[in-house]
Amino acid sequence: MVETVIEVRGLVKRYGDLIAVNGIDLDVRAGEVYSILGPNGAGKTTSVEIMECLRKKTSGEVRILGHDIQKGQKEIKKRIGVLPQSFNAFDYLTVKENIDYFGGLFDKRIATDELIEAVQLQDKRNVWFTNLSGGLK
Repeated sequence: MVETVIEVRGLVKRYGDLIAVNGIDLDVRAGEVYSILGPNGAGKTTSVEIMECLRKKTSGEVRILGHDIQKGQKEIKKRIGVLPQSFNAFDYLTVKENIDYFGGLFDKRIATDELIEAVQLQDKRNVWFTNLSGGLK
């Protein structure tokens, strides 16, 4: 049986009288690619920020990797990776320099060369970030 990694039931987010998210339900299983689509203001970003433990829900249930988002934030944040809607790496630093810089922000000792190899960017190691294709960024 495939593990459910994201489980959302009746998620609601209100800002005063404004209902930003109105009772969504979803399940995402390990290995699935899932898109949340809708017009501007539909609550997509708010919903994802709640799942990332960055924003508090008004009501509903959200479990990530088996952990309730209110009780298991620390464990969830250790195990998820997030690529924001807008990501600002330094255009005139190389791939390697950007990895070293961002790893340093989180006080992480990163084996930069191993990471570059793991994502198959060895030939881009010394390329300026601005010269990478959108997909490589």
